[in-house]
Amino acid sequence: MLTMNQKIILAIAGVLSTTIIGVLVSFLYWVGNNVVDLKTDTAVITIKVEENHKMLSVLWDDFLEKKNGNLAQFHVQASK
Repeated sequence: MLTMNQKIILAIAGVLSTTIIGVLVSFLYWVGNNVVDLKTDTAVITIKVEENHKMLSVLWDDFLEKKNGNLAQFHVQASK
């Protein structure tokens, strides 16, 4: 037969184990949810970067064609 102290200890152990399991499950859910959000955000950013690259590459090619190899040059003269 269990004494009163043993019953109290078992009750406390049961509450603690249930609480720890609940916290652990909640934490794992939170981590999983954030990983899904991160993947979604990364996909959106990837699409935006690809669109910007397409737009800027056209503008850069146009700039280079207009310059026709006549880019600014740097001339240094030694002071006398």
